[in-house]
Amino acid sequence: MGGRTGQAGRHEEALEVFARVVGDARRTAAADLAPLAALVWKLDQYARMLRAAGRTAEEAAARRETLTLLARLAEGGEPVSWSNIQASWVTLLLLSGRPAEPAATPEAPLPAFGVHPHHGWSPDIREDWFASIPALERRTAALRESGDLPGLIAAQRRLTVRRALRWETSGRQAEDALRPAFDEGVRLARRPDGGTSALVRALTDRSMFLLAVKRYEGAHADFAEAVALQGDAPPIVTRT
Repeated sequence: MGGRTGQAGRHEEALEVFARVVGDARRTAAADLAPLAALVWKLDQYARMLRAAGRTAEEAAARRETLTLLARLAEGGEPVSWSNIQASWVTLLLLSGRPAEPAATPEAPLPAFGVHPHHGWSPDIREDWFASIPALERRTAALRESGDLPGLIAAQRRLTVRRALRWETSGRQAEDALRPAFDEGVRLARRPDGGTSALVRALTDRSMFLLAVKRYEGAHADFAEAVALQGDAPPIVTRT
C-alpha cells in the first residue's frame, strides 16, 4: 500500500509540474514567442499523463484544447514562422514511449527521457539506442509472422520512436523517410482486433508527426478522429 501511495504521489507531483509547463507554453504561444505546435505537443503529453492518472475529464479537456489549436493551424498555419522545432516533438515522443521500455539495469541503463539526446544523453547510451533498431525490426517481423497483433503494435511503436529520433538527429531528412512508420502504426491499429485505444494512440502519434512536418490539415484530421473515437466529439470520416 505504501509503495502504491508513494507512486501515486509522484504521479501527482509530475502532473503539477507539467501543468505549469503547459501554462507557460500557453502564455508564450499567446504572445507569439513560441510556436503553437510546441503548445500542442505539450498538451498531448499532458493528456497522456492525465489519462495514466485516471483523470479522464481533465484529459478530455486537454484533448479538446489540442483539437481547437490544430483546427486553427489547419485554417491559417502558424501566426509566426518558426524553424527547427522538430526537436521539441521528438523529445516528447520519446518521453511518451518510456512506459513501454524495459526497466533499466546496470548493464543496460536507460536514456534520460524528457531531454533531447544531444543535450542530456551520453554518447554511449545514444549509440546503444540506435543499435537496438535492427533487433526491434527482427522482433516486429517475428510478431507479424506469429500473428500476435497486440505485441506487434507495441513493438512497432517502440521501433517508430527510435526511427523518429534517428530521423530528427540526422539532418532533417525528407518527410517520406519517416511517414511510412506512422502509417504502418495506424494500419495495424485499424485491424478489427487492434482495439480502440491502440488506434487512438496511433492516430495521435501520426497527428503529432504531421504537425512536426507542417501538414496541418492532416494533423487535424487524425487528431479529430482520435478524439471522436474517445467519445469527445461527433463521428467523422476516417482516413487510411
